[in-house]
Amino acid sequence: MVRRGQGQLTSLVRRLLAYAVLAVLVGFAATAVAGVATGNWQIRPILSGSMRPGFPIGGVVVAERVPSRSLQVGDVAVFHPPGAVDVTYVHRIVWMRRQGDELLIRTKGDANPVNDPWTLHLRGRDAYEARFTLPLLGYAAVWLHSPVGRRDMVAVAAVAFFICLASLIVELARRARRSSRRRPPEVSSPASRSAPHGTARPRLARVARLGLLSADPSRRSHRRQRTRSHSPASWSGR
Repeated sequence: MVRRGQGQLTSLVRRLLAYAVLAVLVGFAATAVAGVATGNWQIRPILSGSMRPGFPIGGVVVAERVPSRSLQVGDVAVFHPPGAVDVTYVHRIVWMRRQGDELLIRTKGDANPVNDPWTLHLRGRDAYEARFTLPLLGYAAVWLHSPVGRRDMVAVAAVAFFICLASLIVELARRARRSSRRRPPEVSSPASRSAPHGTARPRLARVARLGLLSADPSRRSHRRQRTRSHSPASWSGR
């Protein structure tokens, strides 16, 4: 009983830990999705080695939207170069100056020998500053943004759904078997245990007849007389 109780406690602790880890992951994913959807955060893949070793190729950089006046020399900014809205750079600020309502910024990659050939003119109130990087996730980000990646992602999601559904069905069946094993056995009556169906009544009737015959003294004496009258000794006396 003690070992069984300890096993149940261990199983309960494991389930609670698994639920806690799952809740943390779901909360983190929900926070990331909400941050990206509202524009407070950006997740950009790192496709070149211009910012090595701090930002390796194949990773992703997570950038936070901050007021442009809070930027300083040495910060890593996420921006579009002049005339290329569909291209994103993650480079370090090496020079900046405010000119009226504009903020002039010059950038450079940590691994590049020279500065970038442009000067950024920030006119908005907000800018994106890189906070941290996650390795090896950039390839997945690029793959997900491609048409092939989107199609494959739909297929992977469908397979994952069916796997989860099959796991749920197996778990429900396993619990049903466990509950059936824990049920107490049915108590059967003595009559039902005595003989198979269809043979109990003839046997009981036979036993009752034998009991009546053995219990009747007149029948016993009549049988003895008949036996003596037909014996060979009585025939020899005639």
